[in-house]
Order: sequence, then structure tokens, then C-alpha cells
Amino acid sequence: MASKYAKQLQVPLDFPDVLRNFTREVLRLQGKVETKEAIYEFGVQYFQELIVKRDGSAAKLNTSGSSGSSYVPAYMKMGEDEVQAQLNRAFHEADGENNGLLSYDNFKQIMHRVAEELELSPTEIKALYAEADETEQGAISYAGKSQLNATLVAALYLRSNKAQRHTKQEAYAKRDTEALIHGMMQDEMESLLREVFQRADADEIGTLDRVEFMNCIRDADLGFCRREVNILMSEVPVEHDNRVVYPDFIPMCYPLLKEVFTGGVVELPNDQDSLTQYLVEVFASGDTEGTGLLSVGELTRLFRAADIGLTRLQIITVMAEAQEDKSGFVNYEKFAAHVAGMVLVLVSFESQQNFAPYLQKYRKSSDYYTILDLNQHTFEQTLSRALEAVDENHRGLLPRQDAIEAIRNTFPDISQRQLRSLMALADTDDMGEVEYHVITHSAFQALQKLQEYDVMIMES
Repeated sequence: MASKYAKQLQVPLDFPDVLRNFTREVLRLQGKVETKEAIYEFGVQYFQELIVKRDGSAAKLNTSGSSGSSYVPAYMKMGEDEVQAQLNRAFHEADGENNGLLSYDNFKQIMHRVAEELELSPTEIKALYAEADETEQGAISYAGKSQLNATLVAALYLRSNKAQRHTKQEAYAKRDTEALIHGMMQDEMESLLREVFQRADADEIGTLDRVEFMNCIRDADLGFCRREVNILMSEVPVEHDNRVVYPDFIPMCYPLLKEVFTGGVVELPNDQDSLTQYLVEVFASGDTEGTGLLSVGELTRLFRAADIGLTRLQIITVMAEAQEDKSGFVNYEKFAAHVAGMVLVLVSFESQQNFAPYLQKYRKSSDYYTILDLNQHTFEQTLSRALEAVDENHRGLLPRQDAIEAIRNTFPDISQRQLRSLMALADTDDMGEVEYHVITHSAFQALQKLQEYDVMIMES
């Protein structure tokens, strides 16, 4: 029932004709303009063209400079069946042997063709590459239609979120703060990449074969998820013998990842409830006896397998919250619910950009370079001597509890969370022992990351 106090609204005189004409044009494109976003895009074009007809060429010049917003690419006009048919045809025509396998070069040719036919931008085509899992033989398998289905889903996702992606790109274009990706600024990422590649390049020739290169960018220290790895593999600079020139790749990596994140092509977890459920499922996959409990080592391993964009040290930061029971196990459902919000802060691209100014400021302070009032050299030397002193047989191994006690005795002010982080660095073997050199090697960086997270949360 309408309120007697409501303002009486009158429909503009020409509105029914305008709406009728617009509806007629939308219906003429039935099958091509179906989604809400496609209707919005077509509406922009339709009404701008009416303005041009009304006001002449001056209006045309004005609208032509408006970021191309009147342009509606082919994939926005096509129905789902048409998009699927295009992809099916492209894959099958390229597979001359009909064995469900494509060389990577053939696959790239398909993607170029698909990009032209669907009118995908250079950034948007990367969403399709993101689903291309390359085998160790350098091929793409689309047998069983899993690859085709993944590619189709990616293409349809581009249709559904085009407006949001455009808004996101414009927002990030206005920011003047350097982007934070996987908790790293550009110089940090490039330094780490160089270290990882050089470690794999035993002959120091500056190139790696595709498998070696792919294994490098899957390194846990980098934290790249599967879709990021696939996109990066599509852009690698190669020599005539198909070897990757990694010094040329290093300066490309950060800008490329920034492009796909700001362009909404790759999305890492951004919903806490969904992430909690997903983590519980991942952890449960390692709980073969159905006890609801896992060791710290197993939780750490499963975190790496979860493919959510956490680096090795970020996982160690999260493991600071893993509270063990008296038997040394963690209730993983409670743990997942407790750390999901923390994980989102670390992996969400939006969250990282919000915290970037605080981190830039903190990393320039003296506090960033000290842990427990010690600089890196002194801390590592003190820790190493303490653990070696307990290792009377010089085996490089210590019972886990002995290592814990040695650390506590050496650093009386160490917090329980800091201690958990350190112990998460090393796996416990079947005899209950840890290789303590693994702890000393990364201890300072691990506690530095934990301290940085705490400062970031407090300052913000």
C-alpha cells in the first residue's frame, strides 16, 4: 500500500518511447546481449550514439576519448554456446593428430586466434592462459575436456565481471604507492627470483629449459599460485632452442603480475568464510584417520599444497597461531577458523595494497632490522651456537623438545608465537628429531615476517 506521505512521482513524457526503443534494440541482439553487464555495455554505446546523432561530430569527438567505454567486444555480445563453439573449433582444428595434446607453440597460436575472434584484450587473454597447465613435455592436454571446460569458464568469467574489472583498473591506476605482491615490493621479488634461478643454473649460462624454469617459479619462497605460474609460462622469453632466458624474465615478472591482479584476471581468496571451509577441506585430506588432529609439520605441508598464494615465510608466519595439545597435535578446524582472516590479510591483493604504505614506512625503520634487540648476524650466530651446544654428537639433529628448550634458554624474552614460527621451519622426522640448521638458516627472516605482520595490523 502506497504511503500518503510519499512524494508523487511523474513519469517523464518521453520516457516510455525511449525505453521502448532501447528495449527493441536489445531484443534485436537476442543471443548476443544476454547478461546484465552486456546490457550495460550496449546501453552505453546505444545512448552515446543517440547523443552523437543529436549533437553532431563535436559530441562524437568527446565520446571517442572516454576510455573506449562505448566499445563492446565480441565475447560480450556472444551467447555462452557461441563462446564454447569457438573454443571447441579452435582446439580441434589445431590438433591434427586428434590425440588430445597440443604443443605449447600450437596452443599459443590457438590463444592468439581466440583472442582475435572473441576480441579479448592482451590482459583478458591471460585469464585463458591461467588455466593452461603445461606438462613436463611442454604440451597442453585437453583430453577429457577438462582444459576446454576450464578455458570456457575463464572466458565466461570475463563476461560476468567486466564492469567490476574496469572499475578496479581505474582505481589502481590512481594510486601512487608501489604495489605489494605476495608481500614483496618489486626489488624484493626480483632479488628472490634471481637467487632461485641462479641456484638452478649450475652451469651459469643464463638460461634454463622450460621444465627447470617452471620448477623455479613454483618455488615455495615465491608463493606463486598455479594460475600465476601458467600466465608467467606464457610470457617467458625463449631462445631458438626453446631455453628460457631468465635474466630477461626477471624485470618482466613483477609488472606482469601487477597487470593481472589490477586487471582482475587472477583472484586470490577474498572471503573469510569460504577460505575457512576450503582450508578445513585441505587439512582433512591429510587426516587419514579422521581424528580432526594434525601435526605442525603436516599442516605446514598442506598449506603449501593449498595453492592460495602464500610464500614459505608467510606460511611460517601463520603457523605462529598453531597451538599444539599435550600430544603435539593441532585441532585443524579450530586452527583454520582462527587463521583465515590472517591469511586473507596476507594474500588478498586489495588488502596488501591497503597495507603497503605502512610496510614501506616500517621497512625503512631500524626496528625492521632487529629481532629480540639483536641484528641478523648476532641473532643467527647466537641461535646456531645454542643449538650446536646441545648437539653433543654433532649430528645436525636434535629431539624437537631439546631444540625448543635450547631456544627458550638462549632467548628468555622470546614469545610463544615466535617460538612456534621457528619450530615450523623444520619438519620433525619419525624419531621426533629436527634438522636444526634448517631453523637457523631462516630464523631471522621468519621472525622478521611475523614482527612485520604484527606491526602492520597494529599501525593500521
